[in-house]
Amino acid sequence: MNWQRKARIQNLIAALPLSNSLYYAVQRSVGSLRTGRTNPLEYFDAARRTVEWIRATGRAVEGMRFLEVGTGRNVNLPTALWLCGAAEVTTVDLNAYLSAALVFESNEYVRQHEGEVLKVFGAESERTQFHARLAALLNFKGDLDALLRMMNVRYLPRADAAQLPLADASVDAHVSFAVFEHIPADVLARILAEARRILADDGLLLHIIDPSDHFSHDDDSITAINFLQFGDDEWAKWAGNRFMYHNRLRAFEYLELFERAGVRVIEQKQTIDEPSLGALRNGFPLHRQFAHLAAEQLAVRSLNVLGTFSTAAPAPEVGKGREVSELKVS
Repeated sequence: MNWQRKARIQNLIAALPLSNSLYYAVQRSVGSLRTGRTNPLEYFDAARRTVEWIRATGRAVEGMRFLEVGTGRNVNLPTALWLCGAAEVTTVDLNAYLSAALVFESNEYVRQHEGEVLKVFGAESERTQFHARLAALLNFKGDLDALLRMMNVRYLPRADAAQLPLADASVDAHVSFAVFEHIPADVLARILAEARRILADDGLLLHIIDPSDHFSHDDDSITAINFLQFGDDEWAKWAGNRFMYHNRLRAFEYLELFERAGVRVIEQKQTIDEPSLGALRNGFPLHRQFAHLAAEQLAVRSLNVLGTFSTAAPAPEVGKGREVSELKVS
């Protein structure tokens, strides 16, 4: 869909009463949440990456307590972490977006595409506990509450990730997938401060961030840096609504934010969007607030961060440098 048309529709719906319910109904009827389009594999892949990084630090995922920032419509990330051995996952969201219908459509996808699911998880799928938990998921019958209990997933809607009802040092890993780009920088700073409180002494932060223009995910006529041509005021007119807010921070700014919060970044991987890089080198019209930055800084479309507040945690034995694998986020 043309990005400007989509923006106008979102702005219109956001201004109406009961906008959350209305937007969900539109997505379910003609949008990306239509029946038959639910595919949890991107989130399963993100969970596998997260688990691999944890194991690379020498820690076992089995028995770990996770906190996910930004539940959204589904519990695909908590489900995948549970399959890989997590003891419990608390998932929090400012909004009560979680949809039982979408959760069970994801589970049905797993039943119908078990081979694909096993392929995404790779070596993780060969673990005994994974097989036992996957069998339990495939054979599950019950409602959403019962499913969450089975997986030991605690869902906290309308919860502020910067002020959580959790005890000090009660979490082992603080994670998210394609969420941080939708949060203002000052709020991210408070979320990281809260992470410091709730994380155990050797706790880890693992966040997959998508700094690209999200309109480019559905509109092939624009690049991932299309939104960098606008100043803040003009961009807010297009995407300042509750459904499409994007902070437009560049990857290096996220890393600076982590470091200011006291996070020791153990490993970080960045992916450059080549079409965006080409557009920038061919004179793409940047707004002055971005014009002083290098093209390589502007064109990052994926940032994966592994960090800790501890000074003693070991570095993982993983590859260095630029990540080249594809990571599509929606």
